[in-house]
Amino acid sequence: MNIESQKRYRTFLLIEGYLIVMLEGIAIGVFAFELPVERETLYTLALALVLTQVCIVDSRIVGRPLPLSTYWLVFILYGIAVPICVIRARGLRGLGYVAAHFTGLSLSLIIPALIAGFACGTIWQA
Repeated sequence: MNIESQKRYRTFLLIEGYLIVMLEGIAIGVFAFELPVERETLYTLALALVLTQVCIVDSRIVGRPLPLSTYWLVFILYGIAVPICVIRARGLRGLGYVAAHFTGLSLSLIIPALIAGFACGTIWQA
């Protein structure tokens, strides 16, 4: 793949990650902030897979690809490893990307959870 198609693929993966987090937020709001373990595991594995792929593609775009033997570590420790990989690949600018996406993902979880909770009456009932 050339650089432009890798950038489009990375954008697609980021949008997919945000959609996974938004769906998890909706599910949390519907289930009154007590998400069943099976669904929580499903969302966690899906997000880990997508963020690992984002990390792999982004490091290739920048020109500092990850060694093949570290892919599984990034998948297992995605909460710590993905920010480290982005900061390693992009330097100080990567820290800004990590902070921006952390804020965006947090808001993508909280806002749909609150909206779904109010709509279903699980948060506040009049």
